Amino acid sequence: MAKYTRDRIKLLDWTESNREIEDQAKHNFTSTDYNFKLCNQAHPNRQIFPPKKPQFSDFYQPSEEQKQGELLFVSGGALALCYASFRFL
Repeated sequence: MAKYTRDRIKLLDWTESNREIEDQAKHNFTSTDYNFKLCNQAHPNRQIFPPKKPQFSDFYQPSEEQKQGELLFVSGGALALCYASFRFL
């Protein structure tokens, strides 16, 4: 029983420390944008701009054929679900 308790406490400590690290990383990321803003206010002759935030469209550009296929797949799945629900429920 003592080993279980010791291992449980060790696991809880580990998860809590990881949560604190994630919170600090999130804070650092948001404060970085704020730091850019403050730096630009303090030094208006040397403007520093952060890189633009990535958008999903930067990485994924579906073709028209792909869009049509996705619409057919979704609508076909919805029709099949409706049929199954009315037939078996």
